[in-house]
Amino acid sequence: MCAPAEIKVAETNAVVNSKWVLANRPQGMFCPNKDVELKSETISQSSLEKDEILVQSTMLSCDAFIRTMLDAEAYHGSVPIGGTLPALGYGKVVAVGPESKLKVGTVVAGMMGAQTHAKIKSSEAFRMIQFPFMGPTASLGLMGLTSGLTAYTGVFYVSRRPKKGETVVVTGAAGAVGSVAAQLSKSTGARVIGVAGGTKKCDYLVNDLNLDGALDYKNTDKSLEDQLNDVCPDGIDFIYDNVGGSILDTLLAKINPGGRVVICGAISQYSGNLNKGKVEGPSNYLKLAERGAEMKGFNVIQYMYKLPFMLCGMFSLYMRGKVTMTEHIESNIKSFPFALQKMFSGGHIGKMLVDLRQD
Repeated sequence: MCAPAEIKVAETNAVVNSKWVLANRPQGMFCPNKDVELKSETISQSSLEKDEILVQSTMLSCDAFIRTMLDAEAYHGSVPIGGTLPALGYGKVVAVGPESKLKVGTVVAGMMGAQTHAKIKSSEAFRMIQFPFMGPTASLGLMGLTSGLTAYTGVFYVSRRPKKGETVVVTGAAGAVGSVAAQLSKSTGARVIGVAGGTKKCDYLVNDLNLDGALDYKNTDKSLEDQLNDVCPDGIDFIYDNVGGSILDTLLAKINPGGRVVICGAISQYSGNLNKGKVEGPSNYLKLAERGAEMKGFNVIQYMYKLPFMLCGMFSLYMRGKVTMTEHIESNIKSFPFALQKMFSGGHIGKMLVDLRQD
């Protein structure tokens, strides 16, 4: 860890914050060189309101929802032009307002934003949980709401969970949510197939996660449909979808009677289609009616009442060696938007994080 930032505050009564702000609404794919700008500002300790705290960020999470918030209308709320990019993270409290219930030195987590220092209300931060036998990044990854616990919710709570003898297909299976969803499905005794782009990711699914098969949607020699017919000749019982679009449509054609489709996200539609009325939906949706299958979407926030069970269940599976989280960590605040871009271009495996300890 770096030298405690609170010493700097005590000496200078101010810190320099580097932050990424939205410069332009993305047109299609997010472009770090055009859509955002890195700015610096001085934050004085004396500027803190009574219930505010100043946090020096240690680690930031790159999540797909960030891209959706850069549009003018967004389900999660829209970032205004000039506004700081959102980002979950954790860090150390370096200064507090007179009525803050948190103390200097406390490690907290919350919506820190894509910046080195966050000035937020103390009620918007919570003490970071350090899970035993896990590193601190687990709070953003395997045990984090937007990654591991989202996967846990989709596999076990949204519909009838997979069971032994069934075939499960997970899309976006090399990503943070998909990789965990695939492992959780595997823990039920089901046969699990992952969908990913490229040989490297497909090898990861089979050799590292021990899935029963992998479908490469980028394969130019064999269509996804043909691969699916080879690997799932008896159809699909459970689909965990993170991608949407044409991939979901292909999978729906193979859904079995009584099958379940859980819609977690649609990352293929986040770069310009979402909020524009141009989302590419499944034309094979009538297969649900023909085969008595069901499709249900969810947001992990809708299942917060199950949070204690999620945490206990995930921790138990982790300790039994049933689930893990691969991490891709970039360094320095300057890398944040480029890390975000990698999420949509297929440039990473597992959880994307940005380490700010050297900033």
